[in-house]
Amino acid sequence: MIGKNYLATKKDLEAINEALRFVWHPKMKFVFQEKSKIANTAVISYDSKFIYIWTQKELKGIDKMQSGHPKYLFYKIPHALELKERWQYTWHADLWKNMEKFLPDQIKRENLFDIPRIGGGLLTPFVELQKKRGFKYNPYVTGESYLATIIHEFGHNYWNQHKLWWYSNKEKNIEYLTAAKNLYQKGGGNPNIPLHIPTKSEVGELFAFCTEYYASSIFWPTHRQALDIFGKYRLKELIREEKGKNLDKQDSVLEPSKNLHDFSLVFGKIIFECHPKKWPSFLTSPPYLGSHYGLGGPGGGDGRLGLHGWGGSPEGRHD
Repeated sequence: MIGKNYLATKKDLEAINEALRFVWHPKMKFVFQEKSKIANTAVISYDSKFIYIWTQKELKGIDKMQSGHPKYLFYKIPHALELKERWQYTWHADLWKNMEKFLPDQIKRENLFDIPRIGGGLLTPFVELQKKRGFKYNPYVTGESYLATIIHEFGHNYWNQHKLWWYSNKEKNIEYLTAAKNLYQKGGGNPNIPLHIPTKSEVGELFAFCTEYYASSIFWPTHRQALDIFGKYRLKELIREEKGKNLDKQDSVLEPSKNLHDFSLVFGKIIFECHPKKWPSFLTSPPYLGSHYGLGGPGGGDGRLGLHGWGGSPEGRHD
């Protein structure tokens, strides 16, 4: 029975092993081009009594269980939390804060990057509770959608590891600071360096959407079809809503802070279809100020706009 007393079954645990096999499938190299950026990801799920951990890092002082994946060690540790329903039908690129105190020290988070994590509910409660949510054309009510959800979260972690939404490269930062200082002095000259501006963090959701959509196109066509059906239905609603808005006073339905998944449903699909061979690269590349006009990016106008758009000239739309 699904609820706060649910205990994991063999099928539940094997589903996560299966998802991990798809993450490391050779065809996913197109998306995860630098596998080292996801290798340290700890995968965490739970039932009413235990937290289950899949990691490539050995956790000292905890007995290993038999793992169903050759790359991962598998652990089970007790907890004393009452499971919230939302914890069981969602996954995200982190873990609920209440669970942090039960984790072994080796995977307790000091920052976002050293120990990337994804966490969420087990297969059976995930599917059954998604079915009970009752919204029309919900694409997340199958076993395939569960596997796709886990790959989606790996997409988030992969994008996060590129550290694009803030000035994370100290060497480059000092280069900018020095260039500006020199320009304030006589004879400072033209530094002729690419001007990187941080990417909106919402681009990470676009990357995760495209990751899930790509994997579904290859491995789970039924789930991709469900995504398409839901997308067409949802976009009819959004178009109707947008037509009734006064954008001088109201936010557009495209505003990512209002609904990040609506934002990715629109722009993720456009990017995926218009740039089928390049989206993993340019969504994880630093945007450069002026690159659209050939002013600042490496090698001239490569079209990596980040905050201002995606893609360069119209000739490149069907790559």
